[in-house]
Amino acid sequence: MLPLVISGKVLKMIILTAAALGVSAGQTRSAAAIALIAALIGITFAAAAITSPGPVSILAFVYAVLGFNGGLMLFVAGLYANARLRRATRVSH
Repeated sequence: MLPLVISGKVLKMIILTAAALGVSAGQTRSAAAIALIAALIGITFAAAAITSPGPVSILAFVYAVLGFNGGLMLFVAGLYANARLRRATRVSH
């Protein structure tokens, strides 16, 4: 039987991968792409849970969703910071 405890290295990898997906989805600037990737995270987890011979940790799914949302927020914060820096360095002639 597989353990239900997620090691620290695996947890970091899940969060970083999901955050990278969130940033990548945000770069498309398409609501459909963002929703599709979010749905694919859930579909992939459901398929893994169905085909897994042992118990599945729901915590991994929660961390993946949090990482995806965190990546989207990071992208939006980057857009905001970029707009503020451009406005601050604009020189009028």
